[in-house]
Amino acid sequence: MTLARRSLLALPALAPTLAPTLASAQSWPTRPITLIVPFAAGGNVDTAARVVAPELSRRLGQSVVVENVPGAGGTIGVERVARAAPDGHTLIVAVESTMGIAPVLTPQAVRYDAVRDFAPVAMLATLPLTLVGRNDLGAADFPALVELAKRGQGLTYATSGVGTAHHLLGEIIAQRTGAKLEHVPYRVSAQIPTDVMGGRLDLTILTITLTAPLVREGKIKPYAVSSPAPHPLLPGVPTLNSQPGLAGLNLEVWQGIFAPARTDPAIVARLAAETSAALAETEVQNRLASIGMTPSTLARDALGAYLREEITRYTDVIRSANIRVD
Repeated sequence: MTLARRSLLALPALAPTLAPTLASAQSWPTRPITLIVPFAAGGNVDTAARVVAPELSRRLGQSVVVENVPGAGGTIGVERVARAAPDGHTLIVAVESTMGIAPVLTPQAVRYDAVRDFAPVAMLATLPLTLVGRNDLGAADFPALVELAKRGQGLTYATSGVGTAHHLLGEIIAQRTGAKLEHVPYRVSAQIPTDVMGGRLDLTILTITLTAPLVREGKIKPYAVSSPAPHPLLPGVPTLNSQPGLAGLNLEVWQGIFAPARTDPAIVARLAAETSAALAETEVQNRLASIGMTPSTLARDALGAYLREEITRYTDVIRSANIRVD
């Protein structure tokens, strides 16, 4: 019997296996899709989800409903999706803190595996961080700032908490430049700019949406942005990766859509394609850009690799700096 003949005879045996997968992908979605945001309404993650959801609804022919499930730094919402039925009707908008940091920093409190328990769908957007300081700080630019921070007791820098991407970026800068930077965690990040302007802090690392208006008004001094290239909101501010000792350092906060593991690959592929198409819409891009976000063009397969790189990066800095959450 020829190989071709054997292959043809095998097709009927394969058909029962293939049929459910093809049928489920073709009929999906059969009901509204829940897009879980693991934080309270009103933040950057919630905003990005609500910008993209209507366009996804239009393309999929079913409502995409954003549901806020805050708690435990976002891990409660992520765990809920990890345990959800893998049918493509429950998704998570996850971020660097829930996927790349929390599993390393607080493994005892995280009941999911960021790699094994999820199928990457699409990166939505990235948002750069900024290093800014009080106006009377005696350093005109980043190299001068590093030299100043090497003297005496060094400089203080505030962030929105221990183990945030903001905090870890400060640790990376300190490790790679030799600057002495003392971290000051705040529970309420809105107070940080006021304390920098009032001289109670030397520096802060915050998202560009919080700092850009203050920089433009001349209330704080910008030193660098963490994006790969200069950002439109602060076009004259240099990137960290252009500074001595920091080549290749690109660290931004990000938002990505993930499905439960074992979701039909055909459903994941369609979700990825429709999300990519939604992000290409001019209105979606403009709305994200208005809050400092850059719509992502990262391919679905690349998102999985990117996540693994993020976990490695954050694991290295958390362990080398001996960072713990009390």
